[in-house]
Amino acid sequence: MRTRIIIGIISLAIGLFAGAKLMELLGREYIVNNFPIPSGTLDDKDVYIKKIDIGLEVPEKKLKKVKEKAKNIILFIGDGMSMSQITALRLSQGGPNSRVAVDEFPYSGKVLTHSANAIVTDSASSGTAFSSGIKTNNRALGVDVNGNPVENITEILDRSGFVSSVISTSEITHATPAAFVAHVSSRYLSDEISVQMSNSNIKNILGGGRKFFMTEEDGGNREDGINLIEKVKANSKLITHKDELEDIARYGSEQVFGLFADEHLRDTNTPENHITEPSIKEMLEFSVNRSKNFIMNGCNGFFVMAEASQIDWAGHGNDYEYLMREMLDLEEGIKWALEFAKKNDDTLVIVTADHETGGLLIEPNDPRKYENLDVKFSFNTGIGRGSHTGVPVPIFAMGPGSENFTGTLDNTDVHKALLEAAYQDNSGSCVSN
Repeated sequence: MRTRIIIGIISLAIGLFAGAKLMELLGREYIVNNFPIPSGTLDDKDVYIKKIDIGLEVPEKKLKKVKEKAKNIILFIGDGMSMSQITALRLSQGGPNSRVAVDEFPYSGKVLTHSANAIVTDSASSGTAFSSGIKTNNRALGVDVNGNPVENITEILDRSGFVSSVISTSEITHATPAAFVAHVSSRYLSDEISVQMSNSNIKNILGGGRKFFMTEEDGGNREDGINLIEKVKANSKLITHKDELEDIARYGSEQVFGLFADEHLRDTNTPENHITEPSIKEMLEFSVNRSKNFIMNGCNGFFVMAEASQIDWAGHGNDYEYLMREMLDLEEGIKWALEFAKKNDDTLVIVTADHETGGLLIEPNDPRKYENLDVKFSFNTGIGRGSHTGVPVPIFAMGPGSENFTGTLDNTDVHKALLEAAYQDNSGSCVSN
């Protein structure tokens, strides 16, 4: 009798415990699936504002000595791109188990992006950090915080017989491409930037921006009255159609300006012009193949900076479809560069970004159900119009000197690691303008 009572008590306890757990589970499930999702605007976000002191000097990354030097360098800058944009591309292309071009790179790290006077950088100061290895103020290009010109990587490598190219899907006078050529106090001094470009030793300058070489009287944007487009035609080769990229032999040793649009490439206001405009891959292939001709005639190597400018603009516009188009354009260029590097082991390929734009998040469409495969891609810096953020950006490397692009780098360290990797003999310029 006692045994039966004990068994009954135990059974009752187990039943009560199991019932309680079941009710707890069901209750939790009910709450999770039915809690209200608040709606609102960005003004309703949980935000914390804190003044940050930039303070100390930037700690310099200790670089490893590179024995086998790179004679060719291809630097991709995805303007406004961080890991969220890369993840969005991966998901859109084949899901989480697919791979994109940067996943093939053997080395990777993260880059800190602040400028000399701001936690959140702009493209001018970050471009200058990459090109010249110094922190400068937002909007400044190729000058230090006191406005003094600082030597950039194309000028440094020119002294060692490198031929350089600058590629952009924006106007070529825009901040990032200009950072590798010009020295001005403000990124908005496009008249002076274009003059300095035309006087530079950069042999291939490709992108948009015809209007920045034409006077206002002729329908352009120049305020100084100089018809620079005529100077370019007289002293360089001007091309305006992507078909003109096919025959590199016709250009000899002259500087080539590819101005394929009045303003930026793929401008939605001029869809009729899109068929004449090249992709990043097409501009890169032209620049590399033409550089190889210079190498056959005595140059030591080449440097190419290729910017996917409008990843940033898609982030500013909170436009996911626009973002994916620009990410795909960059993706095809990176794939081409990877294949080139696999066949040319003295080639260093770097992919990075100057900053992130838009605060892109990848979320479950229903926050109560993570298992829902409907994914929400949301921009989180503004309604209708986004801005830059201060988060680190990724960097990927393949080729000689890649080991220095790992761990945490300041954006100024990227410049120093590029120079450590590059073959330099100070033999003098192999080109003249």
